[in-house]
Amino acid sequence: MEQSQEHQESQEYGIYRCSFHPDVETGLACGRCGRYICPRCMVQTPVGSRCPDCARVTRHPTFDVQPSYYLRASLAGGVVGIIGGVIWGLVLGVPFLPWLVAIGVGYFVGEAVSLASNRKRGTGLAVTAGASVALAVIVAMILAVWAIVTSIFFLLSVALAIYIAVNRVR
Repeated sequence: MEQSQEHQESQEYGIYRCSFHPDVETGLACGRCGRYICPRCMVQTPVGSRCPDCARVTRHPTFDVQPSYYLRASLAGGVVGIIGGVIWGLVLGVPFLPWLVAIGVGYFVGEAVSLASNRKRGTGLAVTAGASVALAVIVAMILAVWAIVTSIFFLLSVALAIYIAVNRVR
């Protein structure tokens, strides 16, 4: 009985409880449904403050990647990574050419992952692109002489290829 009287008194003075956090007092109501909301659960929209239910916060479709897209992106990135690794491994002894191949491998792996995932973006696709470049590096190391592969220039070209591939889908 005392709580209901206290509740009535608080409503007289314009103090209400948040519908989502009952321990928080508030005077703010959703502009659509009228439920009381606190600043923690308030979502600011172009037409005013809304509760989380009325605001309908969803992910942008570009960043909403389904598992089937990850599978397609992994397959496309793997195929392009293997092909790029073969080319990269064959030209490792030629001066400056491995740098151009590294740029090409990074670009084409990133583009293949992007196309296979219907131009989606996200951290998971960036990891897929980076792993595909790592596959290309492994293939290049198998085909090349280990002395050339462990040089600082090769490691820098690997970093460049990964950077380019990841930025295509991030």
